[in-house]
Amino acid sequence: MNRKSSFSRRDFLHTGLVSSAGAALLGPSLLSGFGLAAEASEGFCVALCNHWSYIGIGWQLGIESCVLSVTDAMELYDRAHVKTCINLDARAYEFMAEKFPEVAAKLKKYLAAGSVELIAGTYGQPMGTTIGGESNIRQMVVGRETVRKALDYDLATFLEEEEFTHPQIPQLAVLAGYRYASLAQLDTWGRAGCPEQDLNAFHWKGMDGSTIPCVPKNALFGAPADAKQLVALPAFKKLLALGKPLLFTWEEFGWDSPEQPAYLTVPDRYKALSAQGNVEYVTIQEYLKKYGAQGKETVYLPMDAWNKSLTWGLGGDQVRVLDRKVEALLLAAEIFDAAASSLGAASQCQQLDKAWRDELASQSHDVGLCESSRWQGDLMAPADRLEDKHNFTWGAIGYNHLDAAQQQGQQVLDAAMAHLSRRIGSAAQAHGPLAATVFNSHGWARSDLAATGRIYPVPADVKDVVVKDSSGRTLPAQIVKSEKDAQGNIIVANVEFQAKEVPSAGYDTYYIDFAPQTAPPAKTDLSIDESKLILENEHVRVRLDPTTGGIASLVHKPSGREMLDAGQGAWPRLTGKPNPNLSLRPNPPAFEDSAKSKAAIDWLAKGPLQAEVRAQHAMPYLRFETRVRLAAGSPHVEVYSRMFASLPPHSDAWPPANIKEGYWLSFTPAFPVTTVLRDFPFGIEPTEHAEFHALTFVDLLGKDAGLLLLHPGTQWFRRDDKGTVSNLVMREWESHFTREYGWPLYVEYHHALRPHDGKLSNSDRLRAAKDFTHPLLTHVAVPQQGDQPTAKSFASVTPAGVQLSALRRKPDNRLEVRVVEVEGRQAQAGVTLGFPVAGACEMNLVGAKMAEVNRDGKQLQFAVDPWKIRTFEITS
Repeated sequence: MNRKSSFSRRDFLHTGLVSSAGAALLGPSLLSGFGLAAEASEGFCVALCNHWSYIGIGWQLGIESCVLSVTDAMELYDRAHVKTCINLDARAYEFMAEKFPEVAAKLKKYLAAGSVELIAGTYGQPMGTTIGGESNIRQMVVGRETVRKALDYDLATFLEEEEFTHPQIPQLAVLAGYRYASLAQLDTWGRAGCPEQDLNAFHWKGMDGSTIPCVPKNALFGAPADAKQLVALPAFKKLLALGKPLLFTWEEFGWDSPEQPAYLTVPDRYKALSAQGNVEYVTIQEYLKKYGAQGKETVYLPMDAWNKSLTWGLGGDQVRVLDRKVEALLLAAEIFDAAASSLGAASQCQQLDKAWRDELASQSHDVGLCESSRWQGDLMAPADRLEDKHNFTWGAIGYNHLDAAQQQGQQVLDAAMAHLSRRIGSAAQAHGPLAATVFNSHGWARSDLAATGRIYPVPADVKDVVVKDSSGRTLPAQIVKSEKDAQGNIIVANVEFQAKEVPSAGYDTYYIDFAPQTAPPAKTDLSIDESKLILENEHVRVRLDPTTGGIASLVHKPSGREMLDAGQGAWPRLTGKPNPNLSLRPNPPAFEDSAKSKAAIDWLAKGPLQAEVRAQHAMPYLRFETRVRLAAGSPHVEVYSRMFASLPPHSDAWPPANIKEGYWLSFTPAFPVTTVLRDFPFGIEPTEHAEFHALTFVDLLGKDAGLLLLHPGTQWFRRDDKGTVSNLVMREWESHFTREYGWPLYVEYHHALRPHDGKLSNSDRLRAAKDFTHPLLTHVAVPQQGDQPTAKSFASVTPAGVQLSALRRKPDNRLEVRVVEVEGRQAQAGVTLGFPVAGACEMNLVGAKMAEVNRDGKQLQFAVDPWKIRTFEITS
């Protein structure tokens, strides 16, 4: 497609945001009258921040662009005595120290002198609310340690230019060793939505009560370009009355060419300002050290305080779905690596560290865009750069990192499960030729379906597979996939079976036997009516629409209450307005609506453990498929959706105040919703917003009724005045920048709806969300003559409102255990370990000792405050 015009990210920053966020606050027009106002004579501070990255922009423009960005900042100090707060990802400093040691050596001197400050220093500059809680922690901890090793520098201030703000940041920042913070984010890709506050400084309070000195985004962040107007503003005078004001501005050094670096021209702007006004150039930590005492207020900001509108529906949603799966894999690998190493295996924590770094790199805010244009409009990368990413998009490079993390994590997990299985005494009373060890990576005992994976080879003349528990009792099982010979004998089989109360962070043993005849189906609570398209178990009754294959009725059987209003269409109803401007696709429909489409419907599974119905739609320029699945004993019904769109959805006007256009999956509750609960990293709060995002769930609550919507990766939702809830699944915006159309043609989503009586606890919701996205793990092998019991827990946490976040073996061979309180109330908690314990103490996130902890043998005992994150180090 011919490019009609181009629009780079630099254009975006320096035209789209100047008026709203002050990206060019210190341009020439601002300087002309600064020294003329009486208020200015009392002085003010200026903090200049510089945002760049290797992960993301630098993948395409090279590490050389990061070197140029840092050089610009150092030269700005030399030429105009302006201090810069540098916001690069930690990988950039690490790579720069490796390939440009002379620049790193020079930067160390400027850091030691206080001429520049490094801020944030996360490993991959993610959007913090779009990634899991442990990923938030690892971004900070791995990032700080990487910077320390590369530059001998301990980061003091947490501020990411992109979106990294939520109510648990104060606690995370303090525990990660930061001493200061700032909310003066610059809206770039979407809207970070930080609230403006008429303060120079304040104490930012987190959900748990932690506080950190902070610089807000105030009226001076988006100040008028005329200095006389600026100092005449009531907001300026108010801030001046509170103390010494701080003008905050952002640059993006790094776009400039090496032949014409920014440091040749930018210093002139600041020299002019210095000549005309009583200006003090400061870093953020310097400002808060010198003037932070003026911040008397302590402020808690709920999640609703941020009005975020981010990179949803652009393809990054699919990256986040995989990211959440890989995060779960790495956390499980850590648990069972720790367990295996306690039983004689060599810990693979170093390989897990590499896997985490790939995971953290994939979480870059730029990866969230996927970036169809590749080169920022028409900008070419240097021809002689050190590395070449082969013109891949950010999304493709992000997927490469995720794939690497997944491969490394899976290797560690497989090795750990194999070692533990060998140590189990499963042969003493074997009930079949194969033992299936089922592993549960959660901090609570869990009942769910477990899958054997492909069983091969299978003995000759086998017609069925039987699963037994450790007592020899035959369990309900279902062959979900198989290959058979001409006589109907099974060659390869994948079997699901009911695993009951698998110990927390532990395992249980089951046995697999083979039968010469097909056994009659086991009796479970699952039943189906094929002709009426009904699926039912003890918890729910699901009826599908015979035309669309969507869920037309969802009855909560304990109450007998209908939970869905399908009057506008069965769930999931796909709607959206295609873009008519794509000339290669003639006669596009005005509106896509699966409620008006006839689907081809067939049954993929009919029990006894799970039943599944597929519906396939062939709509104009769009293919849409759903698979509705109900399992025996499950309180929720699952829907797997996928879509291939040959036409992009219509795009919003830029910049979108809220996301209106796109393709959406919708449903309407059959009861009035009075409260909407949603989660974010380490937190849960109600939202009053009509548009919002959620990390793993949305719970719609009414009087004596609730619908818990589970989803696999952070998603964007909206509610209309009819109560309909819509989840954005695809969006197009590339045409606003390059006049090209870029959208993720293919997407997959996995949802579940759990009706309830409105009385779920937070721990219930989080457990449901984790159980939905983190399956039980199974290792199949011949029974072993080991010394370990057939069932064991390596860690359990009480009460239910305190949940296990991580358990891992550290390189120093000590164990790290992390828990978080999720009910919002104080509790007496305990962690019982299945490891030898010689000592235990509480640590912060970067390994500094905080306090001793009470211990009774292998049990840690402690009080935990609401929403508190507690980390313990265990010595054997």
